[in-house]
Amino acid sequence: MHAMPASLDAQDREELMRTAENVFREFLRDRSLKYTAEREKIVRAVMDTDEHFEAEQLLLMMRQQDKRVAKATVYRTLKLLVDCGIVKEVHFSNKQVHYEHTYGGDPHDHMVCRRCGRIIEFDAREVAKLRTLIAAEHGFHALAHRFQIQGLCATCTKSCPIGLKVKLLTGKAKASKGRGKRKK
Repeated sequence: MHAMPASLDAQDREELMRTAENVFREFLRDRSLKYTAEREKIVRAVMDTDEHFEAEQLLLMMRQQDKRVAKATVYRTLKLLVDCGIVKEVHFSNKQVHYEHTYGGDPHDHMVCRRCGRIIEFDAREVAKLRTLIAAEHGFHALAHRFQIQGLCATCTKSCPIGLKVKLLTGKAKASKGRGKRKK
């Protein structure tokens, strides 16, 4: 995941963290909600995570770091972080909702391999431009989007019958000789 750029040094990462906290604090204030110590711990844990995660994984990670927060608080705060725009819900092939922080990062979307579950992120600046154009054509102001390509990754394409058929159609592989014959 490239939500918080890896190229940031510790000082820049901390500045981005403080900015995200301030944005969230303002968001909560506008809704007459408090920025509690538990919510601060959750925001910091989310911003420190450079991977896609489930709510339960975040809770476990925080408990392993002796950051005690209630399970319900984690779920409620994640919803608020999504509404605020700091975190994005991501749905992959399974039923579980995954999250990733997007604050301060370049826009990206995902390709998900239906066979092995591999998740490949890709630059979504062109998708975001298209989203804005489509929305404008309809008098709509887009704030976010979800775009996901499902298919087969390169490894699975090479090893499955559909992948072999694609190779044959594109001329990138020759038909195997002696097909159907048994070795003696």
